Amino acid sequence: MSRFPLDTGVPVEIARTQHLVFAAGQPGAGWPEMDVSILEEERGAVPPFPLDLLAQPWRDWVSDTASSAGAPTDYVVQALLAALAGLCGAGVAVRITPVWSEPLVLWQAMVGEPSSGKSSALASMRRLLGTLEVERRVHDDVRQQAHAGRAKEAGSCDAFVRSQVVVADTDLEAIADVVSGNPRGVILWRDEPAWLAQLGEAGNDGGDRARWLEAWNAGSVTLKCRTGKSSLHLERFPVSILATTPSAGLKVVLEEGDDGPAARFLYAWPGPQPYCPLAHGRIAPDDDALRMLRRISRLARTPDDPLVLSFDRRGVEAFDGFLAGLHADRRRTEGLEAAWLGKGRSTVARLAGALELLAWSGRDAPGLPGDIGCEQVAAAAALWTGYLRPHARAVFDRAAPSVFDHQVRRVARWLKEAGATVVSREDIRRRALGQTVNASDTNHVLQCLHFLGFVRPDRCDDREGPGRPAKRWQVNPALEEA
Repeated sequence: MSRFPLDTGVPVEIARTQHLVFAAGQPGAGWPEMDVSILEEERGAVPPFPLDLLAQPWRDWVSDTASSAGAPTDYVVQALLAALAGLCGAGVAVRITPVWSEPLVLWQAMVGEPSSGKSSALASMRRLLGTLEVERRVHDDVRQQAHAGRAKEAGSCDAFVRSQVVVADTDLEAIADVVSGNPRGVILWRDEPAWLAQLGEAGNDGGDRARWLEAWNAGSVTLKCRTGKSSLHLERFPVSILATTPSAGLKVVLEEGDDGPAARFLYAWPGPQPYCPLAHGRIAPDDDALRMLRRISRLARTPDDPLVLSFDRRGVEAFDGFLAGLHADRRRTEGLEAAWLGKGRSTVARLAGALELLAWSGRDAPGLPGDIGCEQVAAAAALWTGYLRPHARAVFDRAAPSVFDHQVRRVARWLKEAGATVVSREDIRRRALGQTVNASDTNHVLQCLHFLGFVRPDRCDDREGPGRPAKRWQVNPALEEA
């Protein structure tokens, strides 16, 4: 049985066929099974994170951390990818062709209701990043002396910025100040949803939204400082994001349009998890994880001289195949999902680089990571297609349904509450939809509900008479118990 929402509404052929069957007076074979998912707030099932795509020992670390925290593995993986992006940023370039490179910048949203394990899943990785920040600051005295020398030669009074990986302040000026002293970039780590609305705001000079979008590209930005200082210009502004939010908290961002921030996020919205007895919890080897993160941190360079992870010939061929399929998929979708698909070419390239770095960090072998070949591209494409895309679709369908989806759900709930056995089109247009749509749109809603098993045309209403009588619809009696 098809689940609501439907990708394209009711197929015209089906709607016409059903209408003709009743119009011809053919007897119906009873009511079909209703798709009651339209009455529910929950979204459909989504796949769990495919742990086999992670190299060892990261695979075991994720599994053990999720077990000890009582959290979904999906959230722990999000924290791991966020840490990688924060440590690398524009200090790593994934080079697909000589003229196309991507920074290792990721925007991620952990979606779930309160007490679903988001905070506990983040705690371990946040502690590890704090340790790395302390280690980096050991060398800040030397950096500060060098900064003072450069400032004196240039006649500048710019303050020294200490080493930092994680920021919590969502103010763009504050983040830019940190990035000015940490040019490979930072990770904005927010374990609460209220700030997400800021991503779509224009700001005092109308440019903040554009600056956020440049942060995803590690592009250049200029900010007019509110403190009276001269404008701050950064040639590269790499900012990764890790956010936690309930599904309702995404509504403002998702309404920003097809090419807004929402199209750049990677979403994880796992379903309910089975209970894990305390005795079954496993202690994750955080010391091993810290050692591997330390290797990655030391490997990343600067935006001017990044570590380059190049696609080899077989990697380019595999990626070309993925892009061909993506091109076809985009032509079959529209709106926010189409915009999200449009970022897939950049996202999959970045994920291929991330998976190679994670695998390299666990091998403990000397030398640099290898080229990105067919295997890494296939893994990144599988992760994006088989896991991230279904989660993104679940978010878009439930957190930001289309206007039509909302109308269909609204009428279905009204039918259940009203308890009527027969309704007219005008009942639906006036009472259920509050006269917010015209007669044609109301018919479209009713045809969708017909397809879903909620209503069917009333064959007793086929008469002719003065004027044109309103079309009447029988309501499925099973709705009362649904």
